[in-house]
Amino acid sequence: MTTRLLTVLVLSLVAFAGCVGGEPAADDGTDVADGGAAPVDRSDLSVEATDRLLRDAGSFTATWSYSTTEAGETTTITNAYQVDLQANRSIETFTMSGPDARTDFETFVADGSAYTRYETDGEAFYQVRPQDDTSFQSAVDRGTLSYESVDDARLVGTETFDGVTVDRYEYSDLSTWRQIGAGAFGSGENVTVTDFTVVILVDADGLARQTAWTLTGETDDGETVSVEWRYEVTDVGSTAVPDPDWLDEARAQQTDTAA
Repeated sequence: MTTRLLTVLVLSLVAFAGCVGGEPAADDGTDVADGGAAPVDRSDLSVEATDRLLRDAGSFTATWSYSTTEAGETTTITNAYQVDLQANRSIETFTMSGPDARTDFETFVADGSAYTRYETDGEAFYQVRPQDDTSFQSAVDRGTLSYESVDDARLVGTETFDGVTVDRYEYSDLSTWRQIGAGAFGSGENVTVTDFTVVILVDADGLARQTAWTLTGETDDGETVSVEWRYEVTDVGSTAVPDPDWLDEARAQQTDTAA
């Protein structure tokens, strides 16, 4: 299941990269106020702007997730970062779960040390090593995989996300994905795509708070398969990074090893 998931991830991101940053959508004259959608120009969205906005905020939580569903079974990878730049502390949590196995790890960074807790099938062990906090850049790098350009997207309205008013942009174009070759979903069959939608939520400062795309398809045998990719930024300016409840155990293990 792990190999299958990573295959989907690589192939999906390659195909996805080909459909972003294109020419602006033509103005069809519809009015957002009347429930229609209008083309937009959000040239202010960029990796550099995201970097600046998050640094200025001082803290944030970034969560990246990727899920595939096939034959009624779902496998999900989730990677979350809580970052406090002012205190120079962070914690990263990684979880991969599915019908075959579950793997988790957490890495807490503070005062020049990184403490990692690994858990596989209910068994935990720890690693302690010197390290400066690099979680900020890791979290931002995850965001650079997001839909940075909304040139192709259309503003469909406003809503609230994480307590903040955001503009909602949507994009859907099946032509790029019309058919995916055999093996892309690990099934050994061709997949005809029936739905592909991108949603981007942007706050008043120009920070993309959520980027999500979903892809649904059907195999030649009529089996429904789907993929969802999501990147969210929450608790901007209000993220705290407390000591994890397993920190003492990690330090104790380090002490035992040193002895």
